[in-house]
Amino acid sequence: MAERAFLADLHIHSVLSPCADRDMLPHCIILEAWEKNISLIAVTDHNACDNVEVTVTLGEKFGIWVVPGLEIETKEEVHLLSFFPSLSQLYSFNQELAKFLSFIPLSEEVWGEEWVINEEGKIKEKKNNLLVYPADLSVEQVVEKVRSREGIVVPAHVDRPSYSIISQLGFIPSHLGIKVVELSSNTLEQEAVNRLGLKDFRFIHSSDAHSLSQIGSATTSFFFSSFPSWEEFKQVLT
Repeated sequence: MAERAFLADLHIHSVLSPCADRDMLPHCIILEAWEKNISLIAVTDHNACDNVEVTVTLGEKFGIWVVPGLEIETKEEVHLLSFFPSLSQLYSFNQELAKFLSFIPLSEEVWGEEWVINEEGKIKEKKNNLLVYPADLSVEQVVEKVRSREGIVVPAHVDRPSYSIISQLGFIPSHLGIKVVELSSNTLEQEAVNRLGLKDFRFIHSSDAHSLSQIGSATTSFFFSSFPSWEEFKQVLT
């Protein structure tokens, strides 16, 4: 079967993340991706996934593949992207993750609001607990829990001076078996190899978008069959 390129942005925050602009609504994210010819995205909010299903549904209408995922913050303050083959496996992980999140009342004046959105773009729910906070899980525990649900872990923005696995741990433990890491738009791959010692890793580039204009500011091209499968996706990220 002939392959074709899928332009991907696998790190996008919706209005569920208090740090995202209020126009980061699921339908706006899909339309922005569609206008920029991005055919593969992931909405990866902080420690929660309430806006993923509606984005998946909207993406199907525009021919955009939305991979179920979220961004976890570990107790070491490491940010890890996680991707799952189905919504049910994402929800299973999210329910497990919630057990390890402290309830901290959300101060909207300080952090902003956390919105769950329906398919019509209306606010379905406002969260009252702060999601941008470390879970009481180590990097190793998160990796194990994600993989036990057939998911994939990709360390986020490993080139940044904070909230990255390298900034927090100083290295990427080999026993984790991680082969793919995310670079921000600020770092070229050769620089990552030379400066961060990542010669044995492969890279994806994502926007970490918190505003519509940032979507697609960093992307990765994947080459899949005309009808890409989770197995193809997993193969390039593991």
